[in-house]
Amino acid sequence: MHGGVYHSNVSFVSVNSGLQSFKFFMRTEILFQVDISKIDNLRHVLQFIPQILDSKQVKLLEVSKDTLEYINSGECLFIKGNEDAHVIICSNSNSFELKEAETSNSMLLMPSLLQGTLIEDTGSRTLKKQEVFGVYHTYYEMRLIRPKLQSLRNALAKYPYRGKNSEVIKEAVGQSFTELKVMIQASEEEIINQLQEMPAAKVRGKWRLLDVGFLFGWVSYLDSILREKKLSLEEVTLANIENWMGLYDTEDINAKCISLFMEVDGNSLRWKPEAVSQLFALYLLPELRAFDSKDFFTAWQQSMPVGVMTNEEHLNGVALVDYDSNPSLVKYLPEFELPEEINERLDILFRNRAKWTLQSITPYVQPLTDNNLNVAALLTKYARSSTINGVKYYSSKY
Repeated sequence: MHGGVYHSNVSFVSVNSGLQSFKFFMRTEILFQVDISKIDNLRHVLQFIPQILDSKQVKLLEVSKDTLEYINSGECLFIKGNEDAHVIICSNSNSFELKEAETSNSMLLMPSLLQGTLIEDTGSRTLKKQEVFGVYHTYYEMRLIRPKLQSLRNALAKYPYRGKNSEVIKEAVGQSFTELKVMIQASEEEIINQLQEMPAAKVRGKWRLLDVGFLFGWVSYLDSILREKKLSLEEVTLANIENWMGLYDTEDINAKCISLFMEVDGNSLRWKPEAVSQLFALYLLPELRAFDSKDFFTAWQQSMPVGVMTNEEHLNGVALVDYDSNPSLVKYLPEFELPEEINERLDILFRNRAKWTLQSITPYVQPLTDNNLNVAALLTKYARSSTINGVKYYSSKY
C-alpha cells in the first residue's frame, strides 16, 4: 500500500440557534494523498475516551474552504428556524440550506492528527496515542440558497406608516433591525438589501411598511405641484422636490419615496414608469379585486402623473388581465400575497390563468429561484410547457 486519503483541517465552533446551542466541528472538503513512506516512523494508536461525545449535542458540519476561512477570521454563523419553516444557517452575507447527510463510513472525531510532512523524521519508529472523542455516521451539509423574504414584509405590514399627520401614538412602533435579524430567516446583508428595495422606511428608529395609500398620495401631491407650476419632473431639481415635499412628510420618508419612484442622475430626475404604474394599480384594484379591463385601463392612465404612460406589462407581478371572461377583467394578484411554497404558488397562478408566457409569470416565480434553479428551470421542473403560434407557454402539470 503506497498511500491513503485523509480529510484536512478540523475546526471547532459553537453556534447559537436562538432556541438551543449546538457545537459543530467544521471540516473542509479538501482531500490530499499521503505517502506512507513519510509516516512509517510514526503509528497512531486509537483510544476511545470513556465519555464519548453525545451526537445530539455535538454535530459535524461540512463547509467549503471559503466558509472555513470566514469562521477562522472570527466571524459567526447563525442558525435560524422555527416550527413553520425549515432550518437555515447564515453568514453575514449569505443564507444556506442545512441538510443532514448519511455516510456508510465511520467518521472519527479527534482533536489533532499529525500528517505527512508535519512528522519529524527521527529515524526511529514510535507509537502515538490518539484519543477519539466521537464516532459519526451523519453530518450536515450547507447549500447556498436565495432566502424567502415574504416574512419580512409581513412583519413590517403590522405597522403601516400612513404619514406623519396620521401618527397618533407618541412612542415608536414597528420593528428594530435587531428584532428583524432574529425573526427573519436571512443574512444581515440580505435583509438590508431587501429593506432598500421594498417600500419600507425607518420611523423613529423602527422599521415600518409604507402604506399604499400614503405612497399614492405622495406621488399625486408632487404631481399636483408640477401641474400647478406647469413643469415636468425633468425640468426641476432634486433640491426643488425636497423643498416642496418637506411640507408633506419627513426628510427620510421623502428620500425613500424618491428612491422608489424616481431615477436620479446627478440633478436630473425622471419618473420610473413601471414603479409608478404598479403603485397606482395597487391603489385602484384592492377594493374590487377585479375591474372591467376597459374601465380600468382608462382610469389607470388618467390617474398617472404627467408624462408617465401605462403599459399592460407593468401589471406583471401585480395583477393579471383575464381575456377569457366577458367582459374581460383586470384581477388584483400581487406577488407578495402569494405563498412561498412553489407548488402552492403555481396552483394559484394556474387557477387564475391556464397558460402563462415566461415574461408574465417571471415576476411571480423569480423570488423563489436560487443559485441552482432559475425561473426557466423551476418551471421546467414544476410546470408543463407548450408552444402555440411560436410562443412558449407554461401551464399546470396536472
